[in-house]
Amino acid sequence: MILDACRTSAHADPLHPERAALLKALDMATLWQACAAMINKALPCHSCSLLFDIDDYQPLQGRHHVASGREDCAGLVTSLEVAAPYLDANPQIRWYTFSQIASQDAHAPARLRAQNPAPGWHDFIHLAFWDGTRLEAVLSIRILNGHSELGQTGLAFLTELYPLLDASLQRVRLLEADRLRHEAFENLVYELPLAAVLVDEHLVPSYMSREAKRICRQWSADTERAGHLPGAIRKPLQRWLEQAPQSLEKHTPLAIGHPHRPGSRLRVEISSAPGNSFGRAQHLLILAPDGEAHEVLDGTSARALPLLKCLSPSERKVAGLVASGLRNDAIAERLCRSRKTIECQISSIFRKLNIANRTQLARLLN
Repeated sequence: MILDACRTSAHADPLHPERAALLKALDMATLWQACAAMINKALPCHSCSLLFDIDDYQPLQGRHHVASGREDCAGLVTSLEVAAPYLDANPQIRWYTFSQIASQDAHAPARLRAQNPAPGWHDFIHLAFWDGTRLEAVLSIRILNGHSELGQTGLAFLTELYPLLDASLQRVRLLEADRLRHEAFENLVYELPLAAVLVDEHLVPSYMSREAKRICRQWSADTERAGHLPGAIRKPLQRWLEQAPQSLEKHTPLAIGHPHRPGSRLRVEISSAPGNSFGRAQHLLILAPDGEAHEVLDGTSARALPLLKCLSPSERKVAGLVASGLRNDAIAERLCRSRKTIECQISSIFRKLNIANRTQLARLLN
């Protein structure tokens, strides 16, 4: 009986779908769509705007909605200049109307006419959201002409809307900040000379750096999809994980030979990240062909990695060997190249890194 009553109540509430969408919103576009739909259903709304990223009462961003059949957004008051003196006099006020502003500020109607001589609406209501003493966002709702009073139903709606929108704004802004940090980190790693791949428990990649994509293209068959681990890497790695999961705890590397190219070998460093809240494991793979990880990345300082992205993979290998103390003849022998080729590559490395000698290179990489 209790469940039936709850179900009946949800169906009887005309704002239930929009309220649920507002509570579930994970981005600003979805949040605003749900919020505008709620306002349009509950109030005699001419138009509404959500103004945020506010600096000295000037919103740097905004979302706008005009009720069906009204004029476009061109004539909307989308700054807070009309309300600025009132906000200064009433810090941290949660909501107010234009009528309240005009009752305390004789110049407010003139400021409004300067922005919009014929607004097409009777009054506006502002819901103000604060972070301490800093104004974070303002929801502006413009009421249609002929509706001088909202009544108890309208006031009850605003009383309910304020905490819902406040919580939703905080959630979305935190998620947006997290997405920006994640994107900045991905962009940084993507440009580094590091072949990094983040995979789930089924070895399906969620992220690949530029260097990892290059290696995967070299190891992929013509029929395999881009952005996935090639079968030549995935199959032996899957067998290794199934047979020796304890190797993850010791960070034991896996050496893989290409099944159809006897001279191609790959070293895979794998570490297991803790499962997320859904218990799904994630692994970070570092790929290095021909032992490149030992010769370059293992001894390279974190501050040097962004500098090394200007070098080719072959030059990075040579740079790592130079920094480890090997002379040109030894490097040529190790890499099966001529001494002249190694000398030309070292000159190119010095020029690209704006250094003059081997000592400076060693200091840079170690």
